[in-house]
Amino acid sequence: MKKKKRICINCKIPMKKTSVRYKNIDFEAMQCPKCKEKIFTEDLAMKAISKLETERLKSEYIKQPIKIGHSWGITFPKEITDVFDLNKPKTRLKLHPDLEKGKIEISLK
Repeated sequence: MKKKKRICINCKIPMKKTSVRYKNIDFEAMQCPKCKEKIFTEDLAMKAISKLETERLKSEYIKQPIKIGHSWGITFPKEITDVFDLNKPKTRLKLHPDLEKGKIEISLK
């Protein structure tokens, strides 16, 4: 599928990729080489939002497992539950244990 070229509304020429800096993070945008007008498409805006959320959640969380009956549980910080909508009743998490690397990955199902 061929990507559609964005045309400048003012100059009627193809726009080029550029970047915009916001809060010390570079985001992709489109810019007219003639009039220098910059735009964000919906796709680029969604990528920018995702990049901001990733930056916000960059800190490492150290959690202690909690004993619940004969099982073990873990609590998630509010920022993570908000970003991943973990408070929805039908949310399911899938665990991926990796013994070689000594880690457990959790993904949304």
